[in-house]
Amino acid sequence: MAAMLMQPPQPRQTWSGRWEASAAGRAIGGRWTARDYGDPEESGGRWTLEVQPGRAVLEGTWNARKRKDAWEGSWVARTLRGGRYEGTWAARIRLPADTSVTKMFEMARQRPVSGTWTDSAGRRGMWTIWAD
Repeated sequence: MAAMLMQPPQPRQTWSGRWEASAAGRAIGGRWTARDYGDPEESGGRWTLEVQPGRAVLEGTWNARKRKDAWEGSWVARTLRGGRYEGTWAARIRLPADTSVTKMFEMARQRPVSGTWTDSAGRRGMWTIWAD
């Protein structure tokens, strides 16, 4: 028992990758990271919108929560000049009820995972992620 208490906690799993989305007829994209929160139904991370690889113009955070047999969440971003954007997203994948959030990121390592997004101004579009 004492040996178990002295062991360091197991590190949480992380993922990263790239994303692309449609916005007002234009393609945009950037990088994302995700972290296992230790809850099979929640995750979150950071993302950037890049005008060219490595040159971010927006930085933000996102979260995910499992709803029945789908994943959805919210996102927030700030421009480098202080502007703020926020919205929601939903994945277009169907998962068995007992599937954890980690499965979505593992799937993105094998094939693209896609969905929809909406911002607070009512704009909407499609997104796709790929995991490294």
